[in-house]
Amino acid sequence: MVLEKIQIETSEIDLKDTQIFKAIFNMFYPRAYTFTLKLLRDEVISADITQEAFLYMWEKAYRFPDMMSFKSYLYSCLKNKTLNYIRDHKVERNMEELKDVFVDDILVDHLIIEHELKARILEEINKLSDVKRDIMLLRMEGYSYDEISEELSLSINTVKTHKKQAYKDLKLHLSDYNQCLLVLISLLVTCFC
Repeated sequence: MVLEKIQIETSEIDLKDTQIFKAIFNMFYPRAYTFTLKLLRDEVISADITQEAFLYMWEKAYRFPDMMSFKSYLYSCLKNKTLNYIRDHKVERNMEELKDVFVDDILVDHLIIEHELKARILEEINKLSDVKRDIMLLRMEGYSYDEISEELSLSINTVKTHKKQAYKDLKLHLSDYNQCLLVLISLLVTCFC
């Protein structure tokens, strides 16, 4: 299952492929259902709407270039189906309450994605050679070049050279993560400068 999840997250999402669709459904149904349940507060209707959204995407045999595109489309589909249900069945909801739910979910989803990307970056940092890895981890902890130089018994220029090489290695290994590169850049600016 873990290998399947990694493979799905790093490749195109083709929902006409039965195995990919099943894996996506199993991976995202609980979150999608919870999202809808927050809005409707009705377990049966929320389950129906969530299944309708997945069925719609299955029938249309959508293809998504990456996981971010899929997630965006899924949540848009769920939101629209839920709002249509509320409109059609005259479900009373305070609009401020609905707005808060959507904003909260977007923030939560952003934090989850950020956490996943940071974990992926750390995974790649841990694959670096010992010296590069140690330099990157110490920089992330806020150590200066002088402190790293002293801690690892290396010259400052050696530390800078290894750090520069580590950036190149990370960029190469993370090139399949378009969004990850943006987070990597922001992390590097924030943590390593």
